[in-house]
Amino acid sequence: MKINIGTYSFGGIASFLGLGPSLAEKFKTAKELGYSGIELLAGDLNNSTEDILKWAADAGVEILSVHAMPTKEIIEKVAALGAKAVICAGTPFATEEEAKEVAAEFEELAKIAEPYGIKIGYHNHSWEFYMVNGKSLLEHLLDNAPHIYSQLDCGWAMNAGMYPPYFIRKYKDRIVAIHVKENDKVHGPGKTPRSRHAEEVPRKSPFEGIMEKTVEERQKILEDFQKNVGPVNPEIACQCPIADEHSNLDWLEIKKALDEQSFEAFWVVEREYFYKDHDECLREDCAWLTENIR
Repeated sequence: MKINIGTYSFGGIASFLGLGPSLAEKFKTAKELGYSGIELLAGDLNNSTEDILKWAADAGVEILSVHAMPTKEIIEKVAALGAKAVICAGTPFATEEEAKEVAAEFEELAKIAEPYGIKIGYHNHSWEFYMVNGKSLLEHLLDNAPHIYSQLDCGWAMNAGMYPPYFIRKYKDRIVAIHVKENDKVHGPGKTPRSRHAEEVPRKSPFEGIMEKTVEERQKILEDFQKNVGPVNPEIACQCPIADEHSNLDWLEIKKALDEQSFEAFWVVEREYFYKDHDECLREDCAWLTENIR
């Protein structure tokens, strides 16, 4: 089985700002650490299709998917890259009715993507497991969007209290991918999520047009973000070594549940914080998965 990694793991929020290693450098490092496939961020698509394909070929990796709000333009570019999925990294919704609104919008996007052979997916955090009328918000979304897939972030799911193998089996043949993120605590889904109709909800990505700013301006945005949010968010800092004694995730059972699908979901390593040197942590993740997940 191929083990893949998201470019987000090489810089986190800085990646959205075009700071840190170049995309070509990320591809090269990913290959050196043992990974064979790449999940891009929306900002990575600012590079030309020709450049992305050249850098991937030079490094010996393939493009699997991209985290972006699906649009026809993005779907076409992702198809040209030979990728398999466009996955929404998250959008606000707080009620069953709002989940249905999002579902209807995503179903229309799935119609656009189908001729290209592209799956439209949704990536969860913990808040999507907030319970409303006997089901989590994410379940309301998927139950009303039969052509939309889940990219189950197992670390966030377990942080919320959702057991990944249960969810995978409930949505058999709807799991396009999983994010491999370790976790050693359960915090729950948190307070009531933001409404998609709240005035403070932005109507466009805060990173739209970000590359038009100077490096100094983008560095200032990153510094302000880190100052306001803090260097460590305790809900996502609880990441131990993969399969560590403190882990509350059973990766072998997750693999067993995924094997019950009629197609293979791809595994993507994504970490926000690191328990040791960045590259060594990612190398150990890949080595353990390669050895144990078959």
